[in-house]
Amino acid sequence: MTSSTSTAHASTGATHGPINILLIGLGPHAQRTYVRHVDELARHDGVDVRLSGIVELEGERDRIEALLRTERLDADAVFVPPFEEELPDEVASGLDGLARRRRIDAVIISTEPLSHRAYALWALARGLSVLLDKPVTTRANAVSDAAQARLIAEDADDILAHYERAAGTRRLCLVVNSHRRWHPAFDLALSLIREVRDLTGCPVTSVSSSHCDGQWRFPSEILQMRYHPFNQGYGKISHSGYHILDAVYRFFKAGYTRETAPDRASVYSSLLQPAGFVKQIPRREYERLFGAEYVRAGLHSDAEVASRSPKLGEIDAKALIEFGAGGDLIGQAQIDLRHNGFSRRHWLWPRPDLYKAAGRVKHETHEIVCGPYQTVVLESRQASDRHERSAPADRRAGGNNHFDVKIFRNTALTGGAEPYRLYRAGDLAEFDDSRLHIEQVKKEALREFVLFVAGRIERAQLRSNIDDHLVPARLMSAIYLSHVARSGGGNPVVPLEFEAGMLVERDT
Repeated sequence: MTSSTSTAHASTGATHGPINILLIGLGPHAQRTYVRHVDELARHDGVDVRLSGIVELEGERDRIEALLRTERLDADAVFVPPFEEELPDEVASGLDGLARRRRIDAVIISTEPLSHRAYALWALARGLSVLLDKPVTTRANAVSDAAQARLIAEDADDILAHYERAAGTRRLCLVVNSHRRWHPAFDLALSLIREVRDLTGCPVTSVSSSHCDGQWRFPSEILQMRYHPFNQGYGKISHSGYHILDAVYRFFKAGYTRETAPDRASVYSSLLQPAGFVKQIPRREYERLFGAEYVRAGLHSDAEVASRSPKLGEIDAKALIEFGAGGDLIGQAQIDLRHNGFSRRHWLWPRPDLYKAAGRVKHETHEIVCGPYQTVVLESRQASDRHERSAPADRRAGGNNHFDVKIFRNTALTGGAEPYRLYRAGDLAEFDDSRLHIEQVKKEALREFVLFVAGRIERAQLRSNIDDHLVPARLMSAIYLSHVARSGGGNPVVPLEFEAGMLVERDT
């Protein structure tokens, strides 16, 4: 692969004209967020940003060309063959040509995470800022191959090293779109943690976090579907699970000082794979629910799913993380990640759009303890899978925009009048109640990225730059390594070491 520092429109500084974005990967998520939000920023927010280029797999040509017509997008498209790990020279050449033609300033990478590293290194070599979907990367067969699991952490180190070299000579960023970093409920939780830290010196002592997709993917879909797949040897942890690992990391980091910061961690995981899933809900249950149509469809047997299970991604995952300093345990985290949970799906065949009215209902909780001084509980629970329209009532439990922050304080020691307070996230920011609040949070990630590229904010103001993602990437790698070791009869406890200050906020 060749590199060229003259490819980008604005490779040496901020832009002074329209910001031309190259979107690499235009699946359902990118269409619902990036395409929509680029348009909103341009039409309603006074930001001169344009979606000028699209990169997709050759097999998606018809869909993308139709989308360009129906959305009336003025964007050049490049179609590429599937590849693994390294960017083929012909793909790099095609991207270079598009970047020159459309004077590309910045790149959004919204592909299958197996190709994140390749595209990120291409963009950095050309002096282009990057907005990278979470996770930083994942690896095929991470659930069954220790070498691949280790590469998840090594990829993050490698991308950071390339970023630091590029950023040493050009003004650019690499923002990881872990969008809870722009969520007002998480902002409030972090500020409360810092208050107790500054008042008492007590760090976060315990975190229990959970997340459930509520999507219900059927056994044959586990084997066949390639969107948020399980058939590539990774699953829930590499999908939405990264958001939770990142949140847990940030909770602990907000509470630590240089005196209390850990220098090590240990990780133990328990992963449920498809062989266990088909025992929980066996084929006869699907036949009972869907009758002759399920029988006639000739879908995969439970035995076939089970036989392939060792190399299929995790459906559910549990992890215990211990943080220690000087040989002593000082913090504990329990993480509960579930694809398999309460869902509204009651039909046989999957809907074309896995986001819209597809049975998907999300549940998420975080309980954050700061010793005897404070407990903060974040809770979001939906009951409907129809999210196209919302109303103010959807701020309550079960609603589309339910997200509560519950604060319990030892006010006799910390000050304050009330030992219990309740906030709704919808009251913490100026949200439009007619649509999902979380979609508006995602827009803020794009807005911040674009403002940096435009030269209107500085790198220190970025909430999610790549240099703050090494710890969650290492935790993700360690969860897979623990499972691989356990599956092979080895020690499932994976040790991690941290460089000085890695879990301490820069201003403490």
